[in-house]
Amino acid sequence: MLDKFVSEFYDILNLAKEKSSAVQVRGKFAGFAPDLQFITFDALKTEDWPNNIGINSVFICFAIDLTNKKVEVHSNGHVYLSPKDKASDKWKYYAMRGMLNIAKEDYGVKKFRKQGYKTKDELFKKMETYFKAVMDAITKYTGGYPYKQGIVPPDGEKVA
Repeated sequence: MLDKFVSEFYDILNLAKEKSSAVQVRGKFAGFAPDLQFITFDALKTEDWPNNIGINSVFICFAIDLTNKKVEVHSNGHVYLSPKDKASDKWKYYAMRGMLNIAKEDYGVKKFRKQGYKTKDELFKKMETYFKAVMDAITKYTGGYPYKQGIVPPDGEKVA
């Protein structure tokens, strides 16, 4: 059974590495809960990670349940607030906002709920579509690579 999970995970990871628009796709099979694995779509090169720490990057990590064929967002990166956000009452005590928060609240990108999948291609398509939608919003919010700080006010152009 473990061999099945390992091969299925690496098939999904290799497909994502080949076809993804992400700068890098990371993942490593973990044996503690072999049916629950994580793949990270990262928008930054390793040398551009703040303080050389991957968790400080601009990324979306997906949790994949290989037994029940389900996928959901596990975690995501953050970017520094725009000057307009810093001036608002809602964000004045914060330094950063989560990528998914910016995409949802400012640009209307729907949350990625737990979803089922049948094939690895369908799974990749769901993850890649969501990553692209969030990155479109983050690009508009920050002005582009390396996505450090928001420059566009939240009432700017909205993503469809």
